[in-house]
Amino acid sequence: MIYTYSSEMYGQQAMETSVSHAWPGLRVERYQLAAMAMPAHFHEHHLLLIHQGQQPIRSQRRSGHRLEEDLFSAGDAGLYPAGEYGPIAWDGPTDIIHLHLDAQALEAKARHDLDLTRFALHERFRFEDGLITHLGRQLLSATNAGHTLGQLYIESLATTLCYHLIEHHASYERRVTGTGAKLPAAVMARLDAYLEASVEQPITLQMLASLANLSVFHFARRFKQTTGITPYQYVLSWKMKRAQQLLRTNELPIASVSDTLGFASPAHFAAAFKRVCGCTPREFQRR
Repeated sequence: MIYTYSSEMYGQQAMETSVSHAWPGLRVERYQLAAMAMPAHFHEHHLLLIHQGQQPIRSQRRSGHRLEEDLFSAGDAGLYPAGEYGPIAWDGPTDIIHLHLDAQALEAKARHDLDLTRFALHERFRFEDGLITHLGRQLLSATNAGHTLGQLYIESLATTLCYHLIEHHASYERRVTGTGAKLPAAVMARLDAYLEASVEQPITLQMLASLANLSVFHFARRFKQTTGITPYQYVLSWKMKRAQQLLRTNELPIASVSDTLGFASPAHFAAAFKRVCGCTPREFQRR
């Protein structure tokens, strides 16, 4: 049986999905499944599974004459690169996150953005990786609600996930080294000027990277090497400083400040402001 996405075998709709968002190179889904046995199959995209059920489940998979078996607890993950797989079964109900990564898109990122001459994801029936579990849950959460800085937030999570998989769960050979150099001061000034001129516009990682004449992967790595924080954190901090300036004038209502700075909603603005500044926008204004 050939499937684009392995979840097509379940015969039921996902409880949560990113399909409507059309995130490039990535689909996130959540399923609650009963004990199940599935036949041999082939799926075209890489699959990363994250188990969330509180009750451990025992899963078995047959590859030729070899039977693989393991116990999956909450937070455990499985990595299954695109390809052919034998029958698989599990013995109890499970709550599971699927992260489908477009195989060709990830290959292109690995070879072009990271200058790799060879790249292959490892297959891992069950493993533990706290960062992958955290990123998967964050991406799932993003399928249901807008976020402070929208697409920039998703791109940041997806870029981190892809880079982590390549760095820690793949075999590769790099063509060049030295990609950890800091960004020149002129590039940082160009980024700040862009933020100033585009304060009301959605900010994307791709746009920021293009201003530095770098690929997204190289830009994200060198930006953090330069500033100590991610592009998402930097842009959020920049907007919070501007928000404080606007709130001090007492001329704009909070909803207008939110719109002026391009937040998804006043509620998102208020939550982000409190997280960064330690108080609500209204409390800050009253002070």
